[in-house]
Amino acid sequence: MSGTAALHSRAHAEVCLLPGPVTLSASVNAALQRPPLYHRAPEFVALFEDVRARLGALVNGRDAALFLGSGTLANDVVAATLAATAGPGRGLILDNGAFGERLVAQVARFGLSPRVLSWPWGRAWDLSEIEAALDQEPPGSWIWGVHHESSTGVLNDLPALVRLARPRGVRVCADCVSSLGAVSLDLRDVYLASGTSSKALASGSGIAMVFADPEEMRQLDTARVPGYLDLAATLACEGPRFTFPSGLLYGLAAALADYDAPERAAARYRHYDEVGRYVRRQLQSVGLAPLASERDACPTLNTFAPWAGWTSAAFVELCRSSGYLVAGQSTYLSDRRLVQIATMGAVTHDECVALFEFLREGPRHSV
Repeated sequence: MSGTAALHSRAHAEVCLLPGPVTLSASVNAALQRPPLYHRAPEFVALFEDVRARLGALVNGRDAALFLGSGTLANDVVAATLAATAGPGRGLILDNGAFGERLVAQVARFGLSPRVLSWPWGRAWDLSEIEAALDQEPPGSWIWGVHHESSTGVLNDLPALVRLARPRGVRVCADCVSSLGAVSLDLRDVYLASGTSSKALASGSGIAMVFADPEEMRQLDTARVPGYLDLAATLACEGPRFTFPSGLLYGLAAALADYDAPERAAARYRHYDEVGRYVRRQLQSVGLAPLASERDACPTLNTFAPWAGWTSAAFVELCRSSGYLVAGQSTYLSDRRLVQIATMGAVTHDECVALFEFLREGPRHSV
């Protein structure tokens, strides 16, 4: 089928290339629509604990606490936990995009004032600068950064950060909201990490998760932590502490099937990597260079500026007219004249082909 014919055939079936909501598989869609189950029923509690265990295995051995909310809520839990964590030093936050900036604001709400290391949008963390900053932090301090900075498409080097911090006794925290499910993660030496059921895991939005060691959480003073954000209590509870919709849990359980065996997880990561590389090559071919370098690019999202003279809104509308939903409406993108193509979830290489055939017309399209 030609690109034009493919566009016509898609008149009533838009392809979602947004970073959320993402395209869901048929099995996840079916699971989300199952009849509701009481969240105190033994069957629900058993499934809840099974999902927690599967998430822990996915990141190589951290316990998972589940909350109702977005990835932002998960990071509020991390901030509240850091505020309740005894230890010297101010702490460090790594900022190279909109979500690094958001971490700075979130910790401030809990009375923390860490040192902030910042880099321009599109640049990865500078590990030599981080190493020098860590040398000024006492053992027991902490450092927090965004693994996949999804405002820019940069995948920061979390394993290298852990290697720098561990011998210095500095606890690493990681925002893995957009990297969980997109790349293989080993969080055994990460103090706190956040995630979400949507994004690359490709289930419905609404489950926030924080990965931690329950033994370390028992040492916290949680007297001033808002009850809903109490990570220690949530980890210690069998089943959900509060009301939890079964549809979201069913959906997440179905999505995790793609990661339950090592070979299935490897195939998932390989698929994301191959589609991401294809999108980056095609963007370059139509004069739309991704913000992140090939070396630092995340496999599931590309941020770029549209052609000269085009606003984010105009480019988004152009893609929508061809049957594709891309991102650019968020103020952190539109204010910088940026747009995004995300290939999280059940998106295939073939579904992207017609978009780039259309974009080859380039700036000749009417603004």
